[in-house]
Amino acid sequence: MKKFAACMLVLLLLCTPVTAGADASDWDLSAPTEVTEEVRAIFDKATEGLLGVSYVPVCVLGVQGDTYCILCKATVIYPNAEPNNVLVYVNEDGIQNIYELWIDKHDKKEEVRDDGEQDSAASETNADIQYVMYLGTNDKDTNKPVFTEAEAQEQVKDILIRHFGGYTIQEASGGWIDEGTVYQEYTLVIYLSDTTEEAVHAAADELIETFRQSSILIQTNPTRTEFYSGS
Repeated sequence: MKKFAACMLVLLLLCTPVTAGADASDWDLSAPTEVTEEVRAIFDKATEGLLGVSYVPVCVLGVQGDTYCILCKATVIYPNAEPNNVLVYVNEDGIQNIYELWIDKHDKKEEVRDDGEQDSAASETNADIQYVMYLGTNDKDTNKPVFTEAEAQEQVKDILIRHFGGYTIQEASGGWIDEGTVYQEYTLVIYLSDTTEEAVHAAADELIETFRQSSILIQTNPTRTEFYSGS
């Protein structure tokens, strides 16, 4: 399975023209796989403004011009989150693309079935999608808080109640460096289940307008849900 996974990584890399005007066959696969200090500096600069997900570079898979394809472990910042394998394409201009890989998730599902530890019918019945939204609360233009922290929570609760009939939110703090200045941002993490992508986007549209954001980070995580009431 590891050989298969390696082949799939190379195939995906070869089929992905990332830079404008470049052909997928332009990838140099003979480049060193080590994440050197130079590559790490480019990677850190490209990802320094990202909130809500931790990206840890593992190795360099290939180079296309000045763009590096880096295999990373990505972990959403919330309790008990499991890391996923992703391909992150970066150069001096920033992140060019991110692809999530599902190879490890497929392997884990097969292992569970082989061990007989989980009933497949029950698994399909309880299958769900968890949407996690990371909402910054600083104005996109002034970078100053739109509301106080208490007001921000009340605004979010009102919007979520109207869209979903309930809510689960968690407070967080984000920070980044821009031209030598360190910025801090009060952030609310929103967890949603038993809903649709369309409903999530509808709520996100209102949140973007209310909190004067340029965008909201939304993570989509396959999961299983169960309302357990005792044995």
